[in-house]
Parts: sequence; structure tokens; C-alpha cells
Amino acid sequence: MDEILTTAEAAAYLKTSPDTLRKLARRGWLPALRLAHTWRFRRKDIEELFEERAVDRALVETAERRLATTREEDYVPLEEVMAKSERLP
Repeated sequence: MDEILTTAEAAAYLKTSPDTLRKLARRGWLPALRLAHTWRFRRKDIEELFEERAVDRALVETAERRLATTREEDYVPLEEVMAKSERLP
């Protein structure tokens, strides 16, 4: 069974304030369950969110490195790309 955290426990785990955590939950950025006047969070959801963000950040860094090392003559004109894509089955 997944470990369920209170707002205070989840905030301590994330090293943030409970208010910030509640805002993230209200906006739907962090999966949570509202029980009466309190929020509950699954540790698994919190960990998955940060794993996804780490992957996103790694992809951006890779793209930035590639762009930084690409010369202008390495670029393919958009018209050429579009022409090739129109010929695909």
C-alpha cells in the first residue's frame, strides 16, 4: 500500500511550506486527495513528479548543448524538411 502523507509531512519531505504544497494541490500540479478540510498526498506521486521533472530538465540540457555546438551550416531549411515529410507514406 502507498504511504499517505499529511500536508505537514509532505511539506517536510519536499522542504517547502505547507502553504506552497496546498497551492500546488489546489492548482492540480501535485496529485492530492482532499478529506474534509485537510489534504493527503501519496509519497509515490511526489516522487514520480520529481522524476518527471528531472527527465524534462535533462532533455532541455541536452538540447541546449546540441544547439550550442551546432553550426549554422548544419541546419536544414524548413522547406526541405516539409518537402521530405510530404513524401512520407
